[in-house]
Amino acid sequence: MRINFRHISAMALKEYRHIIRDKFALAGALVLPILLVLFFGFIIELNYDNILILIKDNSKTAQSRFLADKIAAGSLFRTRYISDARPEIYFEKNSASVVLEIDKDFGRNIASGKKGSVQILLDGSDNAKAGLVLSYFGEISQRAYPQSPPYEIKTRFLFNPELKSKWLIAPGLIVVIIALISIMLTSLTIAKEYEKGSMELLLSTNISPLEITLGKIFPYLILSLAQVLSVFLAARFILGVPFTGGLFVFWISCAVYICACLALGVLISVAARQQQLAMMVSMSAALLPSMLLSGFIFPIENMPLFFRILTCILPQRWFMEICRGAFLRGAGFGELFVPLGALIVLTCVIILAAVKKFKTDVEP
Repeated sequence: MRINFRHISAMALKEYRHIIRDKFALAGALVLPILLVLFFGFIIELNYDNILILIKDNSKTAQSRFLADKIAAGSLFRTRYISDARPEIYFEKNSASVVLEIDKDFGRNIASGKKGSVQILLDGSDNAKAGLVLSYFGEISQRAYPQSPPYEIKTRFLFNPELKSKWLIAPGLIVVIIALISIMLTSLTIAKEYEKGSMELLLSTNISPLEITLGKIFPYLILSLAQVLSVFLAARFILGVPFTGGLFVFWISCAVYICACLALGVLISVAARQQQLAMMVSMSAALLPSMLLSGFIFPIENMPLFFRILTCILPQRWFMEICRGAFLRGAGFGELFVPLGALIVLTCVIILAAVKKFKTDVEP
């Protein structure tokens, strides 16, 4: 198929003028990504802190107070003593999620060298919090009553030494925000042409579907790259997320990923032909894969086999690997070759699918 770059530039200029005339949409496209990354970057916190633990001390001895003091020593837990015969009532009132009940013989058993009995009541409706509390309490117990093994274990966390949630969340938000804004931008373009009746005039020329698709994509590619720059700067200098990888590979990956999202928006626009329907479909196509199947929240390796295979055909999954690798692990081209290659292949497939749908839809 012969491509006429004059046709592409004419389509791009036409779309550029539409973008410039709509000042509100232009401002939203540039400002909204910054607001989203700052809002979610500060709001989303994966680490639990200041957890209330209700302590029912049936022993009331120096040994039981020692254990309670060890639990309250850090900033992770705050403690409050209770004396209710039925501590489960606090779960029913949703006023607490952790209750520590110390057996009445705890002090005597510890003093005589035996093991004391402690019961931890956890709210199982939040299993993530329950698991973390249980593991944290195990660490506190080991510090309170060390076994003095013949060796010392030292733990060191790579890439994110302080386990800051913002460092994990911000690169993922870039993936989600680019998908959301880019897909929505182009999902309305061709549907708008159909609703206004200008598509017939456009099709009366000799511009091919591929030229229309590329012409529609190019102005939004420039706009989306500006969005990435603003989000990147906000993540680096406001949220304080380090960037340790190669800028060249990262920006090439961004351009490829944006093209995939824009082409998906064009495909939705051609299929829907109505702006309202295109908006609804684009929201689902952008948010659901980005949030649930990209590895942003749920680890892909823990998913069932079917969904692990499904993620391989989603650009969000591969760009998520690139973003986190470039930001935190200092990954270069060699480490990102596989996800970048998969992203390029998927982008080409989506563009061809959009062109094919365009051609069969307008040229029966």
